[in-house]
Amino acid sequence: MIKKYVGNKKYIHGLAFVKIWLILGVLLLSLSTPNTSAKPPQAEEEKECISYAYSKSMRHYFLINDDSLLFGKNVSVVHNCESLEVKINGNSTFYDESGLFTMSFPAGTYNLSFSNNENYSKNYSNVEFLEDRLNWEFEYYQWDSRNDLTIDEYISLTASQAKENWASILSIVIVFSLVTMVYWNLINSYIDRNFCEEVKN
Repeated sequence: MIKKYVGNKKYIHGLAFVKIWLILGVLLLSLSTPNTSAKPPQAEEEKECISYAYSKSMRHYFLINDDSLLFGKNVSVVHNCESLEVKINGNSTFYDESGLFTMSFPAGTYNLSFSNNENYSKNYSNVEFLEDRLNWEFEYYQWDSRNDLTIDEYISLTASQAKENWASILSIVIVFSLVTMVYWNLINSYIDRNFCEEVKN
């Protein structure tokens, strides 16, 4: 049967044409198949957890850091973590997942810790908060220049306003008393000079 078709040139050319197409098809398939030895795609890198906190006094902002002195009792905390836990003096106080929250601090010194219970932790020690004051800058320079001044001697805004109110009330009472005494003496002297009393028995 082989000898019968060897002399047929059309058959041989057709067979060669089919072989070439088969070889090209196999080559194309081998090029188009994915390389199994390639590295698998890397998982997306986890975003880094970042947080910071600051207090505000009027138009002034104070960033929290170790051994820092801040004005204003309201502290804003900003973070991009999935969750953030804030510990104040070792006690868990705040837990947040929103990315922004506010804490309130009375005047005093604190140790703060920010963590997300996974791979992020930041600690701040000796962070001191002072009351928010309208004239804080001048009093801060006075306070900072004196080593013997303690935080207890730093007057609060409400106490200052109460003292101003009492001073205003007392000054009004004193002025009213003085004006009354002066007018009383003037009236008495006028009556003594221009009028006389007659005593009848």
